[in-house]
Amino acid sequence: MSDKIKKLTNVATLVGKIAEFETKTGLNKDKVPYVNVKGALQFGESSAQTKRFEKYVQEANKEGKENKMYPKILAFSKSVKSIADTSYEEATTVSIQGSLAANDYMNDQDELKEGIKIDASFFNDYNAGDEFKGTLDVEGYIQTIAPEVKGEDKEETGRLRVTLLTTDFFGNVVPVKNIVVPKELKKAFEDGYEVGQTAKFYLDFVVNKGEAKPKKTGGLGTQRETDGKSYVEMILTGADPAIEEDANGAVSKEAIRIALAERKAMLEKLKDSGYQGGKGKSISTARTSGVGSTKPAPANDEDIPF
Repeated sequence: MSDKIKKLTNVATLVGKIAEFETKTGLNKDKVPYVNVKGALQFGESSAQTKRFEKYVQEANKEGKENKMYPKILAFSKSVKSIADTSYEEATTVSIQGSLAANDYMNDQDELKEGIKIDASFFNDYNAGDEFKGTLDVEGYIQTIAPEVKGEDKEETGRLRVTLLTTDFFGNVVPVKNIVVPKELKKAFEDGYEVGQTAKFYLDFVVNKGEAKPKKTGGLGTQRETDGKSYVEMILTGADPAIEEDANGAVSKEAIRIALAERKAMLEKLKDSGYQGGKGKSISTARTSGVGSTKPAPANDEDIPF
């Protein structure tokens, strides 16, 4: 088996209204013009059905070759209308295709925060009648499978929580945590998928309205019950058949060990840099070779359970 991770499917699709949008332009350290856009897209009726995205593009690469995406993104950034700036009806409707990338940073308390974001690749015109949606087609190595529990008593909900290790455009490993296997797919998933296998998952971003908070005891007169906060979950809707570790097309344990070691080294470098302001310095756009000449420490076996 190869000690390199093969190119994995990693496609995110968002269709809906631009909820928030900001643009930054300037010159990079090599005096090359760039445009950096960040925003959020609302893919459902509820404002909770929102996912953030971003896109950074330079006018040319280091060799001076023109980037054809630069003028397109620049023009798009100047035409966008967001819900925050206008209204839902007037906001730009768009179809965004991109991929998941790591979004790791040091906060203002010098705490390392690990997460994922959507790196946009294309902003496509909306076709009237298309369904608003947020979906993921993600292939990777199954790192963990565990029953979902809630409350102080750790009561099982009947769902599963899965972590899948995929890769970004540069080949960096991206941990996709908290994939939810719903109750109706739990048994089939447990029968067909195991830690260490490679699989392609099909996921929907689904809003969870949260649980209503219990009414307070005591007090006076009529009291209102407060709803729990809504949030978006990654819900498994389907999956291709799993590939065993030693089969053709699988990601090997050794490849994962090396990739996790490289990620660990990058996170250590990020921690050494400390808080950088704002959301800190993301490592998601750095190549794995950018860590320096220091040899990464091996990943712990706990990271690769078997």
